[in-house]
Amino acid sequence: MPSLSSRLLAPLALLACVIAVGIVAMSSLGGDGSSQPASATRAETGTSTAKRTSTTARSTYTVKSGDSLSVIAEKTGVDVEVIVRLNPGVDPQSLRTGQKLKLRGS
Repeated sequence: MPSLSSRLLAPLALLACVIAVGIVAMSSLGGDGSSQPASATRAETGTSTAKRTSTTARSTYTVKSGDSLSVIAEKTGVDVEVIVRLNPGVDPQSLRTGQKLKLRGS
């Protein structure tokens, strides 16, 4: 008759494998198990590697390759309609890399 410890060993080993696979999956997906975005976690710990600019204080945005007005609106938190209104001469279909767009009124 197997002892109690040998009957528990197999389920414990299986549980350990499931936990290990979960940890590997989370780390490969970039998750750290927290419900906060990575930027909030870095901000709290003070380990930011990039210069931070508050999106509410930003008055212009420099167009980057692949940007569209909707992408810029998402990055900056400014509605597309506001960007269009503040930049009347800009063609939304032909943004140029390096082009400066106003995000706030004067």
